[in-house]
Amino acid sequence: MAVAKKMLSLSEGWKYRKSNDASMDDWQDAQPLPTSVYLDLIANTTIPDPFAAKNEELVQWVGTETWVYEKQFALPLQAHAKGSAKLVLVFEGLDTYTTVKLDGKTILETDNMFLSHRVDITEQVHSNRKAENETYALQITFHNAERKAAEEVAKHPEHSWFSFHFGNKRLAVRKAQYHFGWDWGPVLTDCGPWKPIYLEIYEARVADLSIRTHLDPGHQQAVLSVSVEVEGKAVFARIDIEIDDTKVESRVIALSGQKTTATIRIRNPKLWWPWTLGDQNLYTAKVTLLNCEDGSEEVELDSQQKRFGIRKIELVQQPLQGQQGSSFFFRVNDVPIFAAGSCWVPLDSFTSRAAPEKYHSWIQLAKDTNQVMIRIWGGGIYEHDAFFDACDELGVLVWHDFMFACGIYPAYSSFEESVMSEVRQNVSRLRHHPSIAVWCGNNEDYAIAHLAQIHAGKAEYDPTEMDPEKIKESGFPARLFYEIRLPEVCKELIPDIPYWPGSPFGGSFCNATTDGDIHQWHVWHLDKFPYQDYPKLGGRMVTEFGLQSIPHWKTVKQYYPTDQPFSLDDKRDCSTDEYMVWHNKGHGGPENIAKYGNDNIPFDGQSLRGYIYCSQLIQAEGLSTAFRGWRRLWQGPGREYCAGALVWQLNDCWPVSSWSIADSDLRPKLAYWTVKRENEPITAGLARVSNDDSLKLEAWACNMTLHQVCVRYEIQAWHVKTGQKLWAQESSLIQLGPNRSTELSKIELSSSLGDEKQFNWNELVFSIHLRSASDSSTAGEKKIARYVNFHEPLKEVPFSTEEENIKVQLVEEETGPVIELDVSVPMKGVYLDFEDEDRVKWDDNGVDLVPGETLKLGVTGISDKKDRKLRVYWLGETGWQSKVICI
Repeated sequence: MAVAKKMLSLSEGWKYRKSNDASMDDWQDAQPLPTSVYLDLIANTTIPDPFAAKNEELVQWVGTETWVYEKQFALPLQAHAKGSAKLVLVFEGLDTYTTVKLDGKTILETDNMFLSHRVDITEQVHSNRKAENETYALQITFHNAERKAAEEVAKHPEHSWFSFHFGNKRLAVRKAQYHFGWDWGPVLTDCGPWKPIYLEIYEARVADLSIRTHLDPGHQQAVLSVSVEVEGKAVFARIDIEIDDTKVESRVIALSGQKTTATIRIRNPKLWWPWTLGDQNLYTAKVTLLNCEDGSEEVELDSQQKRFGIRKIELVQQPLQGQQGSSFFFRVNDVPIFAAGSCWVPLDSFTSRAAPEKYHSWIQLAKDTNQVMIRIWGGGIYEHDAFFDACDELGVLVWHDFMFACGIYPAYSSFEESVMSEVRQNVSRLRHHPSIAVWCGNNEDYAIAHLAQIHAGKAEYDPTEMDPEKIKESGFPARLFYEIRLPEVCKELIPDIPYWPGSPFGGSFCNATTDGDIHQWHVWHLDKFPYQDYPKLGGRMVTEFGLQSIPHWKTVKQYYPTDQPFSLDDKRDCSTDEYMVWHNKGHGGPENIAKYGNDNIPFDGQSLRGYIYCSQLIQAEGLSTAFRGWRRLWQGPGREYCAGALVWQLNDCWPVSSWSIADSDLRPKLAYWTVKRENEPITAGLARVSNDDSLKLEAWACNMTLHQVCVRYEIQAWHVKTGQKLWAQESSLIQLGPNRSTELSKIELSSSLGDEKQFNWNELVFSIHLRSASDSSTAGEKKIARYVNFHEPLKEVPFSTEEENIKVQLVEEETGPVIELDVSVPMKGVYLDFEDEDRVKWDDNGVDLVPGETLKLGVTGISDKKDRKLRVYWLGETGWQSKVICI
């Protein structure tokens, strides 16, 4: 009689020790799987929290040891019975070099963190039958990755192990590269069973379920190719397709061979869309293996289900009107999109600690800031299913790097074999997710090869050479992966998803602005250009750019030892403070924060309160300048001169000063709100164009909706010191075309403002307000976009310093509490923080204000207690200013 598959979880009851501790007394209890040695040592209070103070330094010994995990487990009685059932141990993820033994017999050796493993132990169990109450000993030795990496490098002197980033030994290890340290992350070379381990008992199982979708040009019909791969003996499979708990199709197919494919047609399919374009309709495909023996009843042997979406996605590269090169934009269900978003690093230094709820919170945070794409960076991991589930549900597209970052990787045979197994497994695991928009070969490896040639005389290669053996013999052997092997696998497994060789890549130079994607690091790194240059530093798609800042003070507090007093108002040199420096892993990070601060504002590096606010203000200004300028270049069909911008970076893996727009505790920085504002569906922009003593003002609007919008706009000029309105201009009705930017006007200010000798240009503040309009009447028009433009650099603006210039009050409205802000003079970077509240959320913050309007900021999470302390920050003429208001 056939039996259904059973699974025995092996997550509980593990213990661990250092491999050189032979005494049984040295065993410590491990946490339930998944876990890691660092997490277990923390849980057992053997080591302090590596994230606090400078504890990272104290725990480095952990990464120099070899560790052993062991568990005793009993098998269910039926597992001992000889028959057709298999017993398979499944290791979903072991980090990284391991030897696995069952009752002292080696059953598995691993060297790749990104691989899962299945070990058939049927024969061993049957040949060594035990009594029902006897146990088996499962032992995993996690060998030291640093030592193994050094051995691997020594074995291959023919390879030029080269990187500018965080050592070269990491290049030999198929392990999360950021574990070896990065310019935003600590050095914590972890190990352990980072994914579940369990035993499967079965006669037949679904080895793989894949769903390919083809959408017809009119979106009236979708053809599904549902492929079922089976291990073991099963006669039939039932395929059920559902959406919203409603069955769309059910079909029983006869199984022939290892893999069987069924074609299913769905009429009037509900499409999956990015959240900016439509609904996230998700279908479920469930396959059930069935057996019928000798006229007996139908037996369900195994089942597997996956959610998928019906959608079409293309990467469009075609000639542009009036410019060299070609476009680089994504089209989803035949609709072009401007891909505004950010880059993703692992959300924790300890990969097994990532909870599904936290993934969802991060993706929701990205969506809340109007992002539509997240790029998984190649130095982390092939993310957990929870990441992609969240992106599917929330409608956020994913650019997925393969796991190579910033180095010259080898391609000798054993390395190639391991990499290709890793690639096939992970592409197969993730290919049903509709959110994945593109697979990309690597992060910055082409740029490293270019720099290696210039600075080190290494990585010489012929970019036109396509013979695999000759590529392997060149100075850049990993081209074998990026240009041959990976596209081959993607064409086989995911032919409908775009593949791109690297990021950045395209054109005659890997970072060419006229083709492909670019990483724009002439600001911050390289030439350290001013952030005001961002609008002219765009490319067809910018997949990295950014500036560092300090996180929220509650996160900064974690930098300091608990036995040391912490005060935001203490005087200290923040750029040299040992804990601030320790928690900034970027080379020259503190110096760059000071440089960009001093170049632009009266920068305060002598108090934590000022240092945090000033650094966040500069980061916010830089990112808003970039998004505003590059969205302007999305000008409609044939004029997609810039088709996306992904800020480096969305998140952090520990408490750190970095390029993220929210810190490791999901607390937003000022940049969070500027990114949100600049990527609203409808925005307005202003730019000053200076020419000798004259000044022109350019105005434009972006309409990223799919329908035409009728608007009026008003531009006003204010005196920053007095608050006097100097000039205003209102437009007639204007149509904003769909899914593009529209130039509104170019104004010669010297003639519009009259006698310009009465003021200096740096004293002028301009604002633009867009209002919806449907006819010639202004009644009922609604403000739909606003922007305030100050002279730059901001340190040259003679801001007023009077506290009375801003009025703040809490008002209860039907939709909830709001903070109302009114000013009598233009004010820059007004930021609000309830210092005595734990979790407050704002719908906007860090705003620029002009007289004559009341700006309302929605706020949630404040308590009912009296005299809540609200601190208000803003930028003054001589520096940042703040005051505390009891609300």
